[in-house]
Amino acid sequence: MKKLFYLPLIVLLVGCTNSNSNKPVRDNTFGVFLGMNEENKDLNKLYKYQNVAIDIEEFSKSDITKLKEHDVGIYAYISIGSLEDYRDYYSKFEKYTFMDYDNWPHERWIDVSQTSWQDHLVEASRSFKELGASGLFMDNFDVYYIVCEEYECTDSFKEDIYQGCKTILNELDKLDLELMINSGTEFLERLSSEKCGCINSIDWYAQETVFSSIIDYDNDVFGKQDKEEHQYYLEMIDLMKHYSKVLLIEYTIDKELIKEIKEYAQKNGVSYFISNKVNLE
Repeated sequence: MKKLFYLPLIVLLVGCTNSNSNKPVRDNTFGVFLGMNEENKDLNKLYKYQNVAIDIEEFSKSDITKLKEHDVGIYAYISIGSLEDYRDYYSKFEKYTFMDYDNWPHERWIDVSQTSWQDHLVEASRSFKELGASGLFMDNFDVYYIVCEEYECTDSFKEDIYQGCKTILNELDKLDLELMINSGTEFLERLSSEKCGCINSIDWYAQETVFSSIIDYDNDVFGKQDKEEHQYYLEMIDLMKHYSKVLLIEYTIDKELIKEIKEYAQKNGVSYFISNKVNLE
């Protein structure tokens, strides 16, 4: 999954731990429902949020109208660095993919330096805006991490991927949409270290599994994040708070961990969304 956020205002967090530990716990700033589709759609879940991230292509014009009538800001999901095989444009861009995506069998990493892919992302985002989106939930800028750490390739390909990510971010910024980036930590670290102005176009930084971890993707089994990864993500949040608002996306039903997440969020002025489902339905 996928995107990230801004700082200054201290966000009022209203989530509370339910006595039933199987109930998800969230504040009302941002809801993330990327797995909601025609089969499991429940607009009533979305109405209480100030903003929601959804796969907007799964929603009708009537659905979008109802959300807007409830003053819900809509962030349309878009995968920047990967390609899902169930999208109707898969066959067009499959040739640009280069590696399977761990834990997501219907998805592959894609070469973001390809101009046609960049153009597709811009056109898709423009169409999302026409449908009623006020922002984008941009996922899988982690493609830069993949080519640097997990995929055997040349230094020139790594640089192409980095420059491709920058180009895409710059082009999407021209659409006058709020931009949320999910993870993409290595990409963001380099933007910051190079003092690249485009990092200032990011309105929200979302980071998954800062406190929690996903043990079994198929059966919604969760655990606690290991100390090293946890500390790294906390440092990334401290970095990104200089540029954007921050959203934690966590996966757990553990009451003590939920309490820890809430306390951290309240103390540090960030928002949170805690799910009991990996697919965020």
